[in-house]
Amino acid sequence: MRRLIKAIISRKNFILYTFLKASVMLLTLITNIFIVRELSVNDFGTFSIAFMLTGLITSFGFKWSSSSILYFGSKERLEYGNINKTFWSRNIIIAFSLLMMTILFIIFSEEINNYIGQDLAYLVLMWLYVSVIEDYLNQYYLAVKRQILSSMLSITAKVIYILLIITFPLDVKTLIILNIISHATVIAYIFGINKNDIGRFEFDRKWFKEILNFSIWQLFGFSGIYLINFGDVAVIKFFMTTEDVGIYNAAYKLFNAIASFGFVITSYYASSVSSYFASEHRSKVSKFFYRERIFIFSLSTLAHVVVILFSKPIIFTLYGEKYSESVSIFAILMVGSIFRYLSIFYMLFYNTNGKHKIQQIINIFTAVLNLILDIVFINIFGLIGPAIATVTAMFTSLLISFIYCERKIINFIKVR
Repeated sequence: MRRLIKAIISRKNFILYTFLKASVMLLTLITNIFIVRELSVNDFGTFSIAFMLTGLITSFGFKWSSSSILYFGSKERLEYGNINKTFWSRNIIIAFSLLMMTILFIIFSEEINNYIGQDLAYLVLMWLYVSVIEDYLNQYYLAVKRQILSSMLSITAKVIYILLIITFPLDVKTLIILNIISHATVIAYIFGINKNDIGRFEFDRKWFKEILNFSIWQLFGFSGIYLINFGDVAVIKFFMTTEDVGIYNAAYKLFNAIASFGFVITSYYASSVSSYFASEHRSKVSKFFYRERIFIFSLSTLAHVVVILFSKPIIFTLYGEKYSESVSIFAILMVGSIFRYLSIFYMLFYNTNGKHKIQQIINIFTAVLNLILDIVFINIFGLIGPAIATVTAMFTSLLISFIYCERKIINFIKVR
């Protein structure tokens, strides 16, 4: 008992950060439940398609360069005391990518509206720009080890969104407008930035090239990860109906909220693990991968098993019996979530050791494999086919990373 208390106290900052991130997940879940219950299954399918498209353009618009602040910024701060070069290098990258995305969006706005089924293209574009600001602030606070403030930023947006959606009558367009308004409020967190962390404009060609190289490979990886859900939705929409998209995505959103919570671990530990490897602090690397990892993964797996056992009452309680087909989909996807929680530790190894190219190649391979299996399995298993495909692809990705990374980690620790 005393050892347990000591273990909890030693991890109090991580536990607080995890609690706040869990609160964000809970708020997201509450929001999704309310939306699912308020909209018809068909309208929720339309909203899911719009949301999926938004995720696609954020991935290509800015997400691909987001983690450069976290990984390069933490290294720069360790060496120089600020994140000046990282901050301005990313500004140049993101300005170009947003310009290109905006031009493409304007050119293909009609096609985008036709795919969604409603006139929403420019609202989705506006959503992109608001997301850029929120993500920028979030990554900055993580890079300078102010993790609690970064999580409060997300909580603020979620609380305001919930208050808005319970106040106004809902349709798909209104939901997107309210989402934009609520997330735009986090701009107020800009006043928490320490100007000394950024400084005046400074362009370091070598640093810029490293960040650009890292970010471009992240672009491939992010698109690969995102294309898993995109592929699921696209295949279901092609072979089945918009209503089936709604049923599948009700389960997928719940799964994704739980699976994505695993990235709390990477966001919290990234700057520390990066410094461990950079300073060759082998004992701390060993402690993280062979004590912290086992402790965190054991608890998360136990939680997943409980959720899987109660899949039916969870879906019925949250969404109602009209989503009964979502139960088996959700239970299958939760197995994939267990794989995701173990994979994120390898993500930390890849990104902190300049192995990001390997990771992103694996992500691309996973997305392609998932899409192929989607097409095969949906014709064999029906609506649960894409879920089986997703879990199979995730397990394959985990297995490849396990074979590659474990030996590398052990060899690093053993070097004297």
